[in-house]
Amino acid sequence: MKVAPMQAGVLQAGSNSAPEHPARYQSRWVAGSMVGDGYRLESLISVGSITDVWRAQTQSGSKLAIKTLKSDVVGRPDAAAVIRHEYAVLAKLQHPNIVALDGLIDNKADVALVLRYLDGGDLVSLAGFHPRHWIGATCDLAVALAFMHERRFVHRDIKARNVLFDSQDTASLIDFGSAARIDTIRTASGMTAAHRRNWLLDHPANVEDDMFAFAVLLYELMSGRLPHGPAPSSSTQAREPGLPLGGEPPGDTELAALQDLVLLALSPSADDSILSLSRFLNVIKSLHRRYASES
Repeated sequence: MKVAPMQAGVLQAGSNSAPEHPARYQSRWVAGSMVGDGYRLESLISVGSITDVWRAQTQSGSKLAIKTLKSDVVGRPDAAAVIRHEYAVLAKLQHPNIVALDGLIDNKADVALVLRYLDGGDLVSLAGFHPRHWIGATCDLAVALAFMHERRFVHRDIKARNVLFDSQDTASLIDFGSAARIDTIRTASGMTAAHRRNWLLDHPANVEDDMFAFAVLLYELMSGRLPHGPAPSSSTQAREPGLPLGGEPPGDTELAALQDLVLLALSPSADDSILSLSRFLNVIKSLHRRYASES
């Protein structure tokens, strides 16, 4: 169960650079405007590399998030294709732990993605907390990844900022602009160097890409930092990361097993058998059940 204080909910667009702060950015849309099929814009909540995300309201009062192109890329076919690609992927991946798709605004003047609004904050704010605060979210995320992989999709941008909570503390994976079918080559990716194995960058999309990033995410949650910093070089990633467990009870064999699995997955010598979702999920589910019974 998530109990630590959370940040305000935002939908982030994938980017290799830090997103701009909405308060210091002039969007091409204006609060109060009507867009699409009766959506009233309320406030700009996220700014990414090529997209803005707005909180909006339907005529019936429901909250939604609308992801649209920034002014400097409107009219570029490649930019519009990213939105349409994300729509096409999400239309095939309806799941309780994947952000729900509400529709697509697509006309000659504009293209925008309409999504469920998630207002419970993101997973970044729980990094470094005791595992009881984030283990449920990682279980939700692992289940979502299993669902995707069974349908032969990989996300290719797994990181804490791309996991959001709803008001009931259920975690959802967001930002599918870089997602791809397994074994297809898709060069564009929002994944930073910290979340990928550099030597896999130009290879066809595969499950191991997601699993390495998932191990990085777990390392960050357990230690409060990324294993090799935010922008590691190939030579830096070739070194073994260190992971202090911190304040967990002595003799917690399940937590120690999760740590060992994370460090093994991040090892430069890790092979595909180590980067197995089922291995992670077994340990995570066991920890989740135990913490739930203790609360």
